Amino acid sequence: MTEARIIRIPLRFANSYLVAGEKTIIVDTGDPGFSRGILRAMQKNDIKKSDISLIFITHGHIDHYGSLFELKKSIDVPVAIQRLDAPYLNQGVQAPLYPVNPVAGAVKLVGKNLKVKKRYGIKADIAFNNRVELEKYGIKGLILPTPGHTLGSASLFLPDGRAITGDLIVRKHLFRGKPCPAPFMHDRSRFNKSMNLLKGRGVKVIYPGHGGPINAGDIKPFIRIKV
Repeated sequence: MTEARIIRIPLRFANSYLVAGEKTIIVDTGDPGFSRGILRAMQKNDIKKSDISLIFITHGHIDHYGSLFELKKSIDVPVAIQRLDAPYLNQGVQAPLYPVNPVAGAVKLVGKNLKVKKRYGIKADIAFNNRVELEKYGIKGLILPTPGHTLGSASLFLPDGRAITGDLIVRKHLFRGKPCPAPFMHDRSRFNKSMNLLKGRGVKVIYPGHGGPINAGDIKPFIRIKV
């Protein structure tokens, strides 16, 4: 099977990704109103709507799934999200925000009540528990739960050591600075297990939900994080 390309699509604050192999998987869709940015990136990279096999949402925060509903009107393929975060997507509401610092606490006041107004009755087609094998969707790789940021966070792993991990790891200032945990964390112990999973699977490059790729070798142990 062809080695997949990862194409990053910056959508204002959050990233969407195209994972392109024999077929193409869309990972995350950004805030509401950004579906055109994804469609333009597809056109620029010669990816047709008929090439898309799956839309995978890494977790239930609106800046990662907000444009899903408008995108599904153009691309009618299954939507996958981990079971614990599926209810937030299905209702168009924000998964709980657990800030780790005062700045994040201020952001929570603004973001906790956000809703997606136009959902057109669209819900997740695949609310998985443990893993999703991707060969049937034209990509050699798999999706695994990586909770911590939210309880239903999940990541896409490719066999060559690349992984798209949503907001498991970000840069200190989202777009710049050294790698660190996201400013919202639901469960530290699960976060630590998820980081061990990345290490155990030999992840070398992380494609985060915000900003450019992160070299896994630049990540220091986070065992002393206070949340």
